[in-house]
Amino acid sequence: MSKARVVSEVKLKAVEEIVALCNQYSVIGLVKLSKIGSPKIADLRAKLRGTALIRMAKKTAIQRAFEKISSKPALVKLIDRFTDKIGPSALIFTNLPALKLRRLLDESKAMTRAKVGEVVDKDIMVMAGNTKIPPGPIISELQGVGLPTKLQDGTIWVQKDTVVVKAGQPIDAKVAAVLARLNIEPIEVLLDLYAAYDNGEVVDKEMLKIDFKKYTDQFIAAQSNALKLSIEVGIVIPENAKIIIQRAYAKARALAMKVPALLIPELIPEYIKKAQAEALSIQAKAKNTKE
Repeated sequence: MSKARVVSEVKLKAVEEIVALCNQYSVIGLVKLSKIGSPKIADLRAKLRGTALIRMAKKTAIQRAFEKISSKPALVKLIDRFTDKIGPSALIFTNLPALKLRRLLDESKAMTRAKVGEVVDKDIMVMAGNTKIPPGPIISELQGVGLPTKLQDGTIWVQKDTVVVKAGQPIDAKVAAVLARLNIEPIEVLLDLYAAYDNGEVVDKEMLKIDFKKYTDQFIAAQSNALKLSIEVGIVIPENAKIIIQRAYAKARALAMKVPALLIPELIPEYIKKAQAEALSIQAKAKNTKE
């Protein structure tokens, strides 16, 4: 009986902690933890310190906590996203908008060691250079996964950049062992935010995954087109005033050069150059006619 009472108290404390965090933060998210070991989770927590807080909890504790928070009724919808198909998940709390949180998590990626059987989504390459490992049986291990080697300055060197696992292929035991010996961590891991409560609504991954570069490029292009249009129609704004004045001056100057009766003192050097050019042209034509 005493054991059951202890377990109940632990669960109650977990629920109370989640309730307190939900009341403290405006955005509550669910992040996928697959492929992320405890050391990497600790690293990611350190990167996010002061901005976001990660808490592991069981689904039942989360559900009970969400049901207790009357000020955020939509929170209970978030628990529906917490399914077995997703795999290991955790709560993340922040006061950043969900979109900014997603971007922050994408920028807080970490690298981890290769695991046997894991299918990679991009090529794993070993770069040419000094392995800093002295000669020994490892030479045959390196060569066994396709790495060309040489001995130099008492250590083993990889002679050229070499792909040891192609995208879409699983990592075998030999490659995993070699990568570990070379201290290469080729697998990219991140906290994958797949659902979040924000501003009274629950938003899913599709709405959170925005290509910021794409929209930035589109905004820059739209700004450039708007500037060009304003110049063409002659709408003067601070951003285009200098260009419009320069174009107007160039047109006025060109017009003045075409009107003989209009003499502008500051253009006298241009008049002389034009007259000399025309004289040379007439002289050349006259010479060709005589010949």
